[in-house]
Amino acid sequence: MALPIVFDNVTYGVNFLSQDNDGVQSSVFENNGNNDVPYVFNGTISSVGDPVTLTNTSTNAQFDLYATNLDNANQIVFSENPDGSGFAILVSNTQLIEGQTETFSENTLGDFTPVCFTTGTWIRTERGEIAVEDLQIGDLAVTASGAQHPIRWIGHRTISCIRHPEPAHVQPVRIAPGALGENKPERDLLVSPGHAICLDILGQVLIPASALVNGTTITQEQVEEITYWHVELDSHDILIANGQPAESYLDVGNRSFFASENVVDPFALPDARLVAEPAYCRPCFSSGALVQVVHTRMRERALALGWSLVEESLAGLHLVADGRVIQPDNDGLTVRFIVPADAQDVHLVSSASVPKHVGETDDGRTLGVCLKSLMIEDGLTASREIALDDPRLSTGFHMAEEGRRWTNGEAHLPRELWQACRGHFFLRLTLACPPLPRWKAPGAKAEAAELHWHGLQLVKVA
Repeated sequence: MALPIVFDNVTYGVNFLSQDNDGVQSSVFENNGNNDVPYVFNGTISSVGDPVTLTNTSTNAQFDLYATNLDNANQIVFSENPDGSGFAILVSNTQLIEGQTETFSENTLGDFTPVCFTTGTWIRTERGEIAVEDLQIGDLAVTASGAQHPIRWIGHRTISCIRHPEPAHVQPVRIAPGALGENKPERDLLVSPGHAICLDILGQVLIPASALVNGTTITQEQVEEITYWHVELDSHDILIANGQPAESYLDVGNRSFFASENVVDPFALPDARLVAEPAYCRPCFSSGALVQVVHTRMRERALALGWSLVEESLAGLHLVADGRVIQPDNDGLTVRFIVPADAQDVHLVSSASVPKHVGETDDGRTLGVCLKSLMIEDGLTASREIALDDPRLSTGFHMAEEGRRWTNGEAHLPRELWQACRGHFFLRLTLACPPLPRWKAPGAKAEAAELHWHGLQLVKVA
């Protein structure tokens, strides 16, 4: 048993936390629903009942949870209340599957070891697998060819992703275990968007991680802050990171980006290629037919790993009005909500999908539902049709197209739209087309009801 267990700004990404609504029964945890945004944990656990504070990276809301006696090297369980009552939260070093059951064989606390998801990548060396932050100049790195080459330079830089003007350029790409082949990688691998991954497609090639994102086994994570590391050998080569071949550092004019100590810079870019034609050790591709071949293989791999495409007539469409969930009535693609006229904060919420991730087009937008018309009426005042290009429709809406407008899955409806209504009003909308199919994770339950994380507490959408 190794106590204390220390959480020091440890970030757990989407699907690395799960809630058991009924608490823990007889050392069995039921994954009733996973988190849909990353959370940051802080606190020191020396005994059962000690608190940790977790922060929602989307809202910055903070909550306290309390240690139970259940953990293992990979997972630990917390309770809502100090006495162990209330709902329970499972924290995991690997991704969790909704509907899956976790069983803890021992009832002692102290086996869990937090994994830092922004640092901690294991690099293969002649002295074994070494965390990148523990590497030393002169260590012999074992490359993909099996050769050993000395490490000449190690650089790192901490980036504030939440304050960066172009978050997509700095948010890390997470590659799940087995996404690129058996044990490739062996465990979750996080790299910067432009970091090149080595794949064997009729010969070894390099492809930037951002070009591999597929919405299933490879995703781009939302984190507040991350530290990127680079390891330079005597020439550009292929390191083994968490079991996956990936490029070593190639000096393309951005060495000054990396520091010898942590520096937070909201405008930094880790993957700037300042040299017109970098001297890559393998051919490098970021688009084109070869990348499409890789995506086809990854899609087949995801299906083999248990991912599936599901179609929902309304994509779980509902309203959240001042924190309360309102379900619709519908006739085909026409949907009606009954909304209190005094509602202040209203969001149109649905599942969302990225067309290029589900094989529709090369469109990289996140799409929820596609509106054809939007009408408000209360039976007393005049009905009003809201133009799809109404400037008040901004947050959560994509640009209006001819005769339709997509949401991104959580569209804000401003109070001004119904401020003259009395009592209750009908919000009636017609969809221009059915929602896109979406990927379902292995083992996830296909239920009419869904669980959504609002703040910390999961609420049932019936």
